[in-house]
Amino acid sequence: MNARFRTNPIVRLLASLKLMVFLVLVFALASGVATFIESAYGTPAARALVYNALWFEVTIGLLIVNLIALLLARWPYRPSQYGFVLIHISVIVILISAAITRFFGYEGMMHIREGSSSSSIQSTKDYVELIDGDRMDGFPVLLWKAGPAHASGKATLGGETYHLEVKEFWPHFSEQLMESDSGPAAINFAVAGGNGMERRTLTGGESIRSGDVQITFHDGALPPAGATAPLGSITARVAGKVAVLPVSRDATATAELAGYSLRVTEFHPDYARRNDSPEPTAMNNPMARVEITGPDGATAERVLFAFFPDFGMDHPGSETPMAELALVYDYGRRLEFGVSDGKLAARASFPLEVVDMGSGQADHEQPGGETFSPAMMTLHRSGNFSLVITAFFEHAAMQPAASADENSPAAARVAVRGPGGEQVEKVLRRGEPQRVSLGGKDFDLSFGPRMIDVPYRVELDDFLLLTYPGSNNPASYESHVKLYDEDAGINGRPVRIYMNHPLTYKGFKHFQSSYDPDHRGTVLSVNHDPGKWPTYFGYILIGLGFLLILFKGLMTRGASGNGSRKEKS
Repeated sequence: MNARFRTNPIVRLLASLKLMVFLVLVFALASGVATFIESAYGTPAARALVYNALWFEVTIGLLIVNLIALLLARWPYRPSQYGFVLIHISVIVILISAAITRFFGYEGMMHIREGSSSSSIQSTKDYVELIDGDRMDGFPVLLWKAGPAHASGKATLGGETYHLEVKEFWPHFSEQLMESDSGPAAINFAVAGGNGMERRTLTGGESIRSGDVQITFHDGALPPAGATAPLGSITARVAGKVAVLPVSRDATATAELAGYSLRVTEFHPDYARRNDSPEPTAMNNPMARVEITGPDGATAERVLFAFFPDFGMDHPGSETPMAELALVYDYGRRLEFGVSDGKLAARASFPLEVVDMGSGQADHEQPGGETFSPAMMTLHRSGNFSLVITAFFEHAAMQPAASADENSPAAARVAVRGPGGEQVEKVLRRGEPQRVSLGGKDFDLSFGPRMIDVPYRVELDDFLLLTYPGSNNPASYESHVKLYDEDAGINGRPVRIYMNHPLTYKGFKHFQSSYDPDHRGTVLSVNHDPGKWPTYFGYILIGLGFLLILFKGLMTRGASGNGSRKEKS
């Protein structure tokens, strides 16, 4: 290499040993920091901040240029230096191979059910894409941090360019009721369930059941107490006709049904304590007495118990009077909510104990059937039933929000602008495209992995899960597949894929990764790495370099030994 090349200021800078030491230190420090980032925030964060970052790629690129410049600036080399030269070249080859893998390699997952086949993989990278039938275009995104995002790109379909932009990202996404300018009233509350306190939401007009309590949020104000029969109702049936008598404390309800006259004459919320003074109001064993007048003028009485419909006060062995008339006392525990003058109102058909959650002490008892204003973050309980209202919205709407559930899917807010300037914005869950219209055309807007076709087909014949003796713990699992490639004349070549024994074909390597819960499907991790063979070549060069250094050392020691023997002789 001529002196003019060596003295060039740019060459001297690029071929500097100090630059090489600096770049190697930056590379080592970045790799170490990335390890901590991955541990704390996950692999996507490490890729976004370090491995796939532009500054890291520039560092690797400068290191490659620096090593090449160092190699050329010291040319030519003596034969005794050839081992070091080979090692030097091998490092360059390995770094270039890594760049090939980084920019041209990809990986994905292939899911196959028994008896089915697949000729595509689902990418591990996420993309924002605009889809029109079989045509699609977009750009890859690497999102990891919740909150505002700034990723943009273009999609060209049908000769027209569309601008795509990611504005917000949620690693774990859910929709939650939040205050809005319009929309129905709503409450968020926690209610005791089979798995402890469960968070629930009700909007106006909705109703759910929790245990034996029906919880209803009326659309508007609470209906009158009598309209909802807080003490239950008696249903009468005869000759295909039905009548309902609401039960009240004054026992005055009447009804006419197919010639029968019915009148409630007595009511007790707790029959066993009916003689207590004052009589308790808790609906522990509600009872109602009904007087019946038949079409022929005959009269009879029935005693009905809501919790014991098959039990009556008739004498053992006696017949039920007017047995053709079916009477059932239906009492369901109900908790109702409504909105009046912008304030939340509630009424329970059973007494509620109101408990201050700060002190844990009972504040007072709310009688059943009475309307009251429930306090936020206060426990309302009765027996096994407990409820805490956490939020009330006079007007609410479902809005995107972060979820505490790590199994919730990711989502992104994506805006797309058409060639005419029209713009549409959507919140997209990962892998769930949504339909959008731009300039009179309909498209699918997608965020998530894309399907990548492969030039062959894999069919799953059988998936085997091997367990440890005496347990259901998996010891190993494997997939028995058939490979099809019409272009290569392969028609069902049997292949067994299991741990450390992948299927390698046409530059794609298939590893056994996972399986379906019912053990009738397999998940293969598929890797396409065009930088693999150059990397192997780099390893061979390293080996040859070390062999040359070792051979040179042996030759040097041998020559020194011969010289010493000659001097002695």
